[in-house]
Amino acid sequence: MTIYEHRAIATISAGSANTTSLNIRGGLLRQLLITALTASTTVFRADLTDKQQVIRGRWGYHTGEINDTSIKLAMAGSYRISITNASATDTFRVTMAIQED
Repeated sequence: MTIYEHRAIATISAGSANTTSLNIRGGLLRQLLITALTASTTVFRADLTDKQQVIRGRWGYHTGEINDTSIKLAMAGSYRISITNASATDTFRVTMAIQED
């Protein structure tokens, strides 16, 4: 079993930011970790969208961090992680962990 990680830094501009993963050959998304690096009080939302523009995951308002380890989402192709409705200009670290067999 191999774990592929997509890691990125995203800076909020006008309340939102995006990052796109590389092409994933196939696997299960096992963790989504999004952390505000400047202020632990930053409130934000996040969406995960596939290459056909279908929203595959939606995380409501969180403060400081989203760390979802309950995910078991089948993935293939590239995915966009969108951070929206941010309460402050901030920089975020985004990590997606995908289990590949």
